[in-house]
Amino acid sequence: MKKRKILVVDDEHELVKLIAFNLTIGGYSVLSAYNGFEALEICNTEKPALIILDIMLPRIDGWEVCRRLRQNPQTRTIPIIMLSALSEVDDKLKGFDLGTDDYVTKPFSPRELVVRVKRVLDRSESKVSAVKNFKIGSLEIDGENCAVKRNNEEILLTEKEKGIFKLLLSNPGRVLSHSEILDAAWGGDTIVEYGNIDVHIRHLREKIETDPDSPQLIKTVKGKGYKFEP
Repeated sequence: MKKRKILVVDDEHELVKLIAFNLTIGGYSVLSAYNGFEALEICNTEKPALIILDIMLPRIDGWEVCRRLRQNPQTRTIPIIMLSALSEVDDKLKGFDLGTDDYVTKPFSPRELVVRVKRVLDRSESKVSAVKNFKIGSLEIDGENCAVKRNNEEILLTEKEKGIFKLLLSNPGRVLSHSEILDAAWGGDTIVEYGNIDVHIRHLREKIETDPDSPQLIKTVKGKGYKFEP
C-alpha cells in the first residue's frame, strides 16, 4: 500500500525532524518545507495528502499560505493542520475561518499530532468518497467541489458553509447532530458554540432554499440536528 505523503512546514529544523520521525513511525511518507514559498511549491508539485503548517514562517506566513492553498483549485481540498504558539481564541477562529481542519498549539505531543493527522485524513477521505452530485429543479450541486448553481449562476458559499453543506450532501436523509457538524466544519474545536452552527445553517438556507423560512432541502430535526433531503 502506497504511503500517504504529509508535508511538514516549520522554520524550526529540529522540530520538523521530530515530527517527521514520529510520522514515519506512524507509516507516513514525509515532505519538509521551511518557509511559505517552499511550502506552496511542494504542494503544487507533490500534492501531499495533508499539510502540517506553522503560522510564523519566513517570507510569507502560514495564514497567507493557507489562504493561497484554499484559493487554488488544485490544492483547496488538501487537509491542513495549523501548528502555532499562538493560543488565543481569535487565532484559532482565524485559522478555522481560513479553512484549516485542525489547530494544534505549541508545545504539543508529537504522538498526539500523529493521532490528529490520522483523524483528519480519515474524516476527509470518508467525506470525499461519499459525496454525490444533485440536480433539484433549477438548483445544481457539485458535491465533490461543493459548488452550487441556480439557473447556471454560481452561488458563493463561505468555507464554513461549504464544510457543513458537504457533510450534509454526503449523508442524505441522515440526521446529523451538532457535534458531527462541529467536527466536520471546525475540526471538533470546543471553543465554537453550537449557536454558530445554527447561524451558518440559516445562511445556507437563504442561499439555496426557494423559501428559507420553509426549507425543503436542509431540514431541522428538533432536539437532534439537521438532515439533507434531496
